[in-house]
Amino acid sequence: MLAVITALFLFAAGCSSPAKDNDTKTTAVSAMAPEQKQAIEQEISSLVKEFFQQVEKLDIETCMSYFENTPDFQAVNPDGTFGDYDALKKLNADGFSQMKTLSVVPTKEAIRVLTDSLVLYTFSVEQDATLKTGQKIKYEHVAGTMLFTKINGAWKATFYQESASAPVAVK
Repeated sequence: MLAVITALFLFAAGCSSPAKDNDTKTTAVSAMAPEQKQAIEQEISSLVKEFFQQVEKLDIETCMSYFENTPDFQAVNPDGTFGDYDALKKLNADGFSQMKTLSVVPTKEAIRVLTDSLVLYTFSVEQDATLKTGQKIKYEHVAGTMLFTKINGAWKATFYQESASAPVAVK
């Protein structure tokens, strides 16, 4: 009987104690040392440099590895439509399949560290493409935003937005 009462007492004590917080704690940028913020900025800068190199290789599978494939992923396409991971992959795969070469020239970037696990990256690039038909086109103004989240120790884009002017034919 004493064992039953002890077990009930322990059960009741366990139910009334606050739940343990198992969520990963994040550090706001205001609480970060400048060195920590600079290290995160460098990680993101290196990551997006690699990303744009993969874009130039027209390798959709490797390009998409920079994005988190979850139901929560969101993309806003250049035409203003919303999409998920699969829609972004299809849209870009369709575009890549028409190209023979693509060069991406960054013109401006901004890295805004929000927390130690959340970074907003905004970019502007110019793109020159040669289509498989031999036609050359230029995208003079392409801008985008990527929201990077640190997931299991790796930075992944969990949101992507791109705006672009219509391409112009190059003679």
